[in-house]
Amino acid sequence: MTPIRYPIDPAGPPDGGRLSRRLVLGGGAGAAGLLATGCTIFGDDAQGGGDGSGDERPSLQIVQSSASIESLDPHYVNNSMLVVPAGLLEGLVLQEEDAVEVVPAAAESWEVSEDRLSYTFAMRKGAAWSNGDPVTAGDAEWSFQRLLDPSGAGGNYAAGASSYLPGLGIKGAADYQSGALDDWADVGITVEDDMTLVIELESPSPDFLLLMSHYSMVLVHPPSVEEDQQGWQQPESWVGNGAYVPVSWEPNSSLVMEANPEYWDADSVGIGQIDLRLASDGPTNLLAFRNDDLDVITVSASTVERDPELQESVVTVEGYGTSYLQAMWGGHEAIRDDRVRRALSLAIDREMITEVSAGQPGTALIPDVVPGWSKELAVSYDVEAAKDLLDEAGILDDLPGVRIQYNFEEPWLEVLREGWIDALGIDVAIEILESGVHSETRWAPHEDDSVMSFYAGTFSGLPTLNNWIYNIFGYDYVRQFSLSADDWAELQAVQSDEGLEGPEMAARAEEILSTRSSDQAQEFANLVDEAVATLDDAGRDRLFIEAASVREQMALTIPVTWNAQTWAVADDVGGVQPRPSPEGYYYKYLTRS
Repeated sequence: MTPIRYPIDPAGPPDGGRLSRRLVLGGGAGAAGLLATGCTIFGDDAQGGGDGSGDERPSLQIVQSSASIESLDPHYVNNSMLVVPAGLLEGLVLQEEDAVEVVPAAAESWEVSEDRLSYTFAMRKGAAWSNGDPVTAGDAEWSFQRLLDPSGAGGNYAAGASSYLPGLGIKGAADYQSGALDDWADVGITVEDDMTLVIELESPSPDFLLLMSHYSMVLVHPPSVEEDQQGWQQPESWVGNGAYVPVSWEPNSSLVMEANPEYWDADSVGIGQIDLRLASDGPTNLLAFRNDDLDVITVSASTVERDPELQESVVTVEGYGTSYLQAMWGGHEAIRDDRVRRALSLAIDREMITEVSAGQPGTALIPDVVPGWSKELAVSYDVEAAKDLLDEAGILDDLPGVRIQYNFEEPWLEVLREGWIDALGIDVAIEILESGVHSETRWAPHEDDSVMSFYAGTFSGLPTLNNWIYNIFGYDYVRQFSLSADDWAELQAVQSDEGLEGPEMAARAEEILSTRSSDQAQEFANLVDEAVATLDDAGRDRLFIEAASVREQMALTIPVTWNAQTWAVADDVGGVQPRPSPEGYYYKYLTRS
């Protein structure tokens, strides 16, 4: 089994983990200077079809997310995932409209070896960075090496966590990232010449090209990043290869971008300027949309359900993500018993929860829209079975309380609380924490041993079994959460030990994970390893489902709802092609009639 791979999860490894040894700089504040061409409820606004730049193409005002964008660095888990791959930086491939196949981007073509272990990418002739430099295979290799050994700006809610997807299966990449390998020549990413990049895999993967469209695999401009590890993100220093370049950035309010004239497909870009509104609340956005001050907004499914008029303007990606409860370390010892965790999952009335959340009942961690999904993963609502498990665990008549922490007030949390009280007579407390406090504490053991502690979260990703089993809630994530609080603390101490060289650190971390995580966690990890090494597609899917079934039985992570991603789009706006990925859609295809 390969050494530790960091989980790609919003919770992320906390500060003090292995990556604290690297140079990790905070994401900088954006440049000031919003364009003032009109007045709305937001204040100064970039309105209408002209933007003062001489570009005659129309502009759009968009809410891509209600979150702040505090970093534009794609090599870390942070909110850059929401905007950077949508138009600011581009990788070798883009997703096709249905997100099942890919189309050429920075690479204009590729060849696959007969054994499906080697991909040779031909870089696009004439593709240029926004400063006119050619986009080369060397740029791609440099970008991927930085991703696997990051030293740039960190993100806001998972600072220090690399955004690399281990499910890509690039030869030597996970070992290089962990420190088990220290020679880049042992990683399967090589440059044949300026226009040719070769990527070798550990084993054949039908998902490889689709996963290459993930935001972590976009290219960055090496000279700019080398010159200023933090400042390269600022609009005045930005050099990108995407359809747009940023011209002003206020992390908590606005990101304004203009069409990039050096983009290889610039003639196909229909919108001259995009003004993204950040960190604004839903009701304000909806009012602005109705007043024609915003052209595209994110909306909740519950808002759409209550508003028949709005339904005519909506585009949706079903099964985009999963809301879940994650068992935390520490707290009452009963939480370490998988029978207790399974009982709590069985006692969740997910149908009732969806009456207020407007999602679908999340009967498994993997949404049922993922090809290859199996009904055997689904958990039912069965209070009697839950009580039987609690009785078997010896705590039915003396249940400890439950505590759930989150950083948002969500109606479904109260429905969950009332449902558990009615079904099991258990005390349930909901704690809504400030976002920074929530981020700092959710990967730390809970000290109050009178309650079983969970944190609530959401996650989404590309719809493949590989992604939802290998990358999302993957096997190091599962092994980590199956550790005792003491073993988790020891693992963190190893990962932050400045005196350890990479290979020794990786070996010690793997020793803890492989010998002290639970038997079920090891079984899950072994099945995942077997799946990714299986050449037969049907056999691979069967092993992935078997692994996912083990993970569901562990119930360290309990699914609650499956959630759609939904946008309201103005009547005169076209080209919003929704995809089940963080960026949602690509800006280059947007139009305005």
